[in-house]
Amino acid sequence: MRLKSIAGLVLLSGLSACSTTQKPQENINTTTNISVPAEPEVLSAQQLYSQALELKGDQQRFKLVAAQKQALAEQDWQTLEDVSDTLLKKHPRWHTQALLVRAYAQIKQGNPNNALSDSASVQSQLSTPEHFYWHQLVQGATYAYMRLNNQAVPFLLRASESAERYGLDNTEVNPLLWQSLQGLTSEQLQGLNKGSNIQQGWIQLALIKQLYLGQPIELQTASNNWQRRNPEHPASFALDEKVAQLMQVEPYKVANLGVFLPLSGGNRTLGEAVKNGVIAALDKHQFSDVYFIDANLSNEEIQATISANNIDFAIGPLLKGNINRFEQQALLEGIPSIYLNRSDYQRQSSQHFYFALAPEHELDQALQHFMAQGFKKPLVLASSDRSGTRLSEHFSSQWLRYNEQAPLVGLFDDNKAMEQVISDILEVGQSEARIELIESLFKQKVESETRSRRDIDVIYLLADATQTRLLKPYLDVNVSTFVERIPLYASSKSHSTQIDTSDKRDLNGLYFTELPWMLPTTGVNNMTNRQLKETVQGLWPNQADIEQRLFAMGYDAITVIPELRQLSMLPGKSLPGLTGQLSVNSEGEVVRRLAWAHYQSRQIAPVNLEHISPTPLLRQELRQELQQDPEQQPQEESSDVLATEGMAQH
Repeated sequence: MRLKSIAGLVLLSGLSACSTTQKPQENINTTTNISVPAEPEVLSAQQLYSQALELKGDQQRFKLVAAQKQALAEQDWQTLEDVSDTLLKKHPRWHTQALLVRAYAQIKQGNPNNALSDSASVQSQLSTPEHFYWHQLVQGATYAYMRLNNQAVPFLLRASESAERYGLDNTEVNPLLWQSLQGLTSEQLQGLNKGSNIQQGWIQLALIKQLYLGQPIELQTASNNWQRRNPEHPASFALDEKVAQLMQVEPYKVANLGVFLPLSGGNRTLGEAVKNGVIAALDKHQFSDVYFIDANLSNEEIQATISANNIDFAIGPLLKGNINRFEQQALLEGIPSIYLNRSDYQRQSSQHFYFALAPEHELDQALQHFMAQGFKKPLVLASSDRSGTRLSEHFSSQWLRYNEQAPLVGLFDDNKAMEQVISDILEVGQSEARIELIESLFKQKVESETRSRRDIDVIYLLADATQTRLLKPYLDVNVSTFVERIPLYASSKSHSTQIDTSDKRDLNGLYFTELPWMLPTTGVNNMTNRQLKETVQGLWPNQADIEQRLFAMGYDAITVIPELRQLSMLPGKSLPGLTGQLSVNSEGEVVRRLAWAHYQSRQIAPVNLEHISPTPLLRQELRQELQQDPEQQPQEESSDVLATEGMAQH
């Protein structure tokens, strides 16, 4: 169908005494008899290391330090670790510096756990600016490796400030800091826009990039203004190396859009729902031509359609089987595309993106909220089918990244098994048995009330709308009145617009994540979207929940196209959509942060809940060890050489 008009190594003392070259030889120019010095031969890190092993004392140490510097320049991480090991063994006086540099090499080789442990072990021994610089760099690099940018940036900012203040080599820290800043949201960046001039300069440049990426003139103007305000700032390298490239990052210019959907067969209804969302979004985003193409056509027919209509951007297909086929046969090779599902294959092109209504996004969001609330013992209730098992396993594996104790998981086979599963997990049956025993001893009725276990502090339901309406009363009855009411949360599976029209009675107190589009009109932020919702409800008053969700997906697939390049370059940048707050990760996946809502007095009310980036379990353990051992706490130094802001706290 065709539609028209729709952080390099620090130079330690004595480094200058060490030569990294062979003695130059003279070449004789036979024509003029003039002696011309030969170009000095630069030795590799491995060669310098081999030479150092033949030396002793300070001469060896100088050569080892030179080998470290060269290994950093070459990014030869194994040699850097080997050299640092030798310094540790043969020159214990330089233990702190060598250990920190070795820890950095370990991070680069994919072993961040040892790096964190080593850096923590010398935290009380930081006696020079170099020590503090490397300590902050190792901490920040570890979190950056774990993709915990919000935790990495404060350490890297302090490392950058130390390098700038004491004239240290910033080759390693500044590119890593700049990369980590790109992973922060605008809200997170604004929260860091304070402190020293160095810190504010970094943050303001990151905000400029996030705000104006894709707008070359505005970006150039804002960058020039930043440069005038921040002459010789360490972030200037990002202007010199990146702004020219960033100015070329313009939105995809789409003329002929191809939308591949199941427009025949048993899944036609799903394809039509996405198609309606795409058509609705075309009022705001005009293309020269839009073609709706049946994804169930043969490979040859699809290739012929693409060629005949000069398709230069593709959306879809929707079904995972078709996506696997499209990728396996390279049907969209060379065409920027948004696949409307996940793929079983590795991403084949940086211009291919994946937009799925993945429930894992909701589970990760719930976990971040649970961690912010300080919950320690969650109970996950899910059906024992394939989906419920997969999602409960995903939540458990993610929880164990940040907590020692696994969550409790209760799987039920059918509706009849729900009450028994809840009774068993909450140990209500044991309480009832004790009551029966007491009654048998006294031979009369005893006033009693069952008690449930008290260690569970939050319950998370991975159940559909019908199951949730059965589970909630069971939980209300079986949780003991002797304990504080356990908070109850659910995913969007628990919410149904159809069922909610007649039955909200038993859901009071339940929090759940949901697409903004699926919430009542009061939950939609602006008048345009409210009007859209009223129009859609007027056209399709009896749409099923899945059709409403797919409509929103189709709408957002169009909405995201102009921002797709910018979002893919800035993991912290996001875009509001009908399916949630949208961002793009390094794998090209469109990630959604859904809205929270709350059943209250038989009504659904949107609510803002707190989230945090959880701290990895190893880091928590190291922090606890430091708190328990006062001798390991970093000490405030009176010496001017250590007067670096924030050192006493870190």
